Amino acid sequence: MSSRQKKPPPVGGARTPTPAPLTGDPILRSTSRAVFALVLLFAFLLLWRGHNAPGGGFIAGLMTTCALVLHRIAHGTSALRTDPARLVPWGLALSFGTGLVPYLLGRPFLKSDYGYITTALTGEFEWATALLFDLGVFLVVVGASLAIVYALLDVQPQETVEGDE
Repeated sequence: MSSRQKKPPPVGGARTPTPAPLTGDPILRSTSRAVFALVLLFAFLLLWRGHNAPGGGFIAGLMTTCALVLHRIAHGTSALRTDPARLVPWGLALSFGTGLVPYLLGRPFLKSDYGYITTALTGEFEWATALLFDLGVFLVVVGASLAIVYALLDVQPQETVEGDE
């Protein structure tokens, strides 16, 4: 026998995803629910405050990716119901459109506008178009990073070497 043997491909060419090693762990599954919610809450706070303070779409996207990867490891399935790579073009279009609209109106590219709205529930509330740009960056970061992480999680080596058994 050679030191490298090729495993036969799966029947029908379809790969069945193998569950993560910790998927059935009840402690991880129960604590990941609370951690998932807290990390998402913090990510949305960073996204919300990002146009006025440090933070924004990039770091909120990374935090959301971490929460979604934790969910995938704990439960064995993605919390998203769509392919994460589909988020990238939507985020690019939103970010580019946010910069293009002011340019078409004769203002500098990516010029942000802001104003104030008063509601009975929140009182005076500031809005800014920079939040739309940050939302686009958020979608690009979540989509691209999750696509990369999920591709790495689904790697199934097809060759064995001596000592693999």
